[in-house]
Amino acid sequence: MRHLILLLAMLAGMAAHAEEANDTTFTVKDKKIVVDVQDDKTTVKVYNERGYQMSKTREMEFVDGQEVEQVYVGSPLIPVENLQNIKFRSHFPLVWYGIRNISEHFYSTSGGDVHGRQKGSFELGITPWSFAVPFNKARTLGLVGGVQLAWVHQRFRSGYAITQHDGLFKYTPLAQGAKSNNMNFGVLRIPVLLSLQSEYSGMSTNIGLSAEIRTNAAYRFNPASGSNAPQVPNGLKLNRFGLNFEFGFTLGCVTLQATAGITPLFKTVTGQKAFYTSANFGIDIYSIGSLFKGRKK
Repeated sequence: MRHLILLLAMLAGMAAHAEEANDTTFTVKDKKIVVDVQDDKTTVKVYNERGYQMSKTREMEFVDGQEVEQVYVGSPLIPVENLQNIKFRSHFPLVWYGIRNISEHFYSTSGGDVHGRQKGSFELGITPWSFAVPFNKARTLGLVGGVQLAWVHQRFRSGYAITQHDGLFKYTPLAQGAKSNNMNFGVLRIPVLLSLQSEYSGMSTNIGLSAEIRTNAAYRFNPASGSNAPQVPNGLKLNRFGLNFEFGFTLGCVTLQATAGITPLFKTVTGQKAFYTSANFGIDIYSIGSLFKGRKK
C-alpha cells in the first residue's frame, strides 16, 4: 500500500510539472519527441539526434478526435519555417531589353531576302501580370504564364526602300543608301510555359509557347541627301497574330529569354516570309525584393 501511495504521488508531481511546462520531451534512441498540449490540441514533433528544428520532417496534430498530418518536403539544411513557405513563382522579368533580328527561316540569323538588319534592332518590354501554378508538393515543377507588352524597333538594310502591294512587303533597290530605314510597332504577348524551379538556389528553366497580337508598323525612311527615292508609305501592315517558341533561364533576379517566331511576321511579294528572333535580358524585381527580405530575416 505504501508503494502504491508513493507511485501515485510521483504521477501527480509529473502531471503538475507537465501542466506548468505545457510540453513533455522524450528521447527514443537518437530521436527527440516533443509533446505539446494547448487547450484541446495535442501536437507531436520529431527532431533528429542533433536537436535542430530544421531537421523536423513530420508533424502530427490531434484535434477533437481528428488527426491532421503535415508533411514537410525539402532539404534538412533548410529551417523548417522556410520549408513551410516554399513559393512557386513565374520569374518573368518586370522589364527587359532584347536584341532582335528578322530572317527568312525559323530561328535563323541570316537576313536573306527580307533585308533585316540586326545592328540597332531591339525590343523593350514589361510584364504587368503573371501567374504560376505548381504541379507537385515540392513546388519545383509547374505552369507559368502572364501578359507582356513590348515595343519593337526593327531596322532594314539601307540599300532598300519598302512599299506594300496588297498587304505584302515589296523592296525597291536604291542607288544610294538611306540615312534611316526602320519600322516600329507594339506587341501584346501571352506566354504559357512549363517551368522547372529551385526555390533556394533561385534558379528556374522555362520552355513553351507564346501567342502575340501586333499593331501595324510605323515606317520611318529618310533617303540619302540628293538621291531620288521612291514614294514610301507611313505605315506597314504586319500579320496581326503570331505564335512563338519560348525558352528562358533565371538565376536570382536575372532572366535570359529567347523568343523565336513560328509563324511569319510578314510576307513579301516574292513569297518570301519573314520570321523574327530575339534574345532578351531582363530583371525580376520581385526576386530582388525577396532577396532583401531574406537577408533582413
